[in-house]
Amino acid sequence: MKLILSLIISYFIGSIPWSFIFTKIFSGKDLRKVGTKNVGATNAWKEAGPVAGILSFVGDSTKGILAILIGMLLGISKTWWPLFALIAIIGHSFPIWLKGKGGVGVAAAVGSFVILFPLESAAFGILAGTLWLTFKKGIIFILSLLWPFVILIGYLRGTLDLIGTLLSIIMVLFLFLRGMDNLIKSFEEAKEPLKDNFVRRKLWRYMGLLFPTLAYPLWGAIVFRYIVIIAGLIALILELLRKYSKGINNVLKKVFKPVSKSEEDYKISGTSYFLMGCAIAGLFPIPYSLISIVMLVLGDSWAVLVGKKWGKHQWLQGKSIEGSIVCFLICLASGAVYMNLIGSPVSYFILIVGALSATMVEGLGNWLNDNLTMAPISALCMWLFSLL
Repeated sequence: MKLILSLIISYFIGSIPWSFIFTKIFSGKDLRKVGTKNVGATNAWKEAGPVAGILSFVGDSTKGILAILIGMLLGISKTWWPLFALIAIIGHSFPIWLKGKGGVGVAAAVGSFVILFPLESAAFGILAGTLWLTFKKGIIFILSLLWPFVILIGYLRGTLDLIGTLLSIIMVLFLFLRGMDNLIKSFEEAKEPLKDNFVRRKLWRYMGLLFPTLAYPLWGAIVFRYIVIIAGLIALILELLRKYSKGINNVLKKVFKPVSKSEEDYKISGTSYFLMGCAIAGLFPIPYSLISIVMLVLGDSWAVLVGKKWGKHQWLQGKSIEGSIVCFLICLASGAVYMNLIGSPVSYFILIVGALSATMVEGLGNWLNDNLTMAPISALCMWLFSLL
């Protein structure tokens, strides 16, 4: 009876058409007949303004949260919480108040995942922000690719059992089917940014996250170290071959042209410096080596992306105050999320030391080469302060 009651309540919570209501209040428009005709927060923002859009997102995102809380208060097992969230999303998509014409349910799913997979969702949020800054267009398609990984990591960490995980997968599949038209459109939009060398280079750099997020969890500290050190040595050897062999340099120029800068044709590339920096950082104790690589990949990227878009106040040559502040905050946030995901606690004072040192090196990048030194210096500082 409790399960049936929770399912019924979940549907009615989900069926409240907040986007429709707020659009009516702020513009008088019927959201089913304007814009994309989707009863969701994005369409509400476009048709009735940012206030209506924000209120709609808040209202819709709480649907899954409230549905789960009802089940929690009734003492129902966590296994079934994703089912309540799914029913709330179905209520959002097919509300009886609007004759079954609702939205896709992305906002409701976001709120649900925050409750079901809190740490994994925090990591998703950081990556989502990174990809949004990088791509700008086609972001819906790009972010949709991350949802399955959130569920997989949650299952591997024991956040949900097998049944709960399967229900979460069904929830994501429902969203994919409901939003297929949007996904196809977003996929087409995502092709345009990929023509930009800067975007391709950033995506190549994001692959560095595989060292701490894939190599270490799957194979442990020893294999992780072997991988990063070998990658660094390969980069060093290739750079030496480039220097002393014009033929090899020409071949490598063609291979890496889609992700390289023109000025790197006859000097050491930023990617090689990056891999060598990861190799040096990998020599430091776990988890400082792992956290420093996460800070390098995300902190450096956010500093560049935010500085390029919103940097107005320069404090060093080519470095903005806005970019450096965001670099510090992302280094700190990503370090905290990552250490909790891998279950290797580090004091927040040590994380602040690592984030601050990484930010300072990024700011001095024109003199220290931040690709090479950011991760090693951050790891070194965290390790030394841990000894005090």
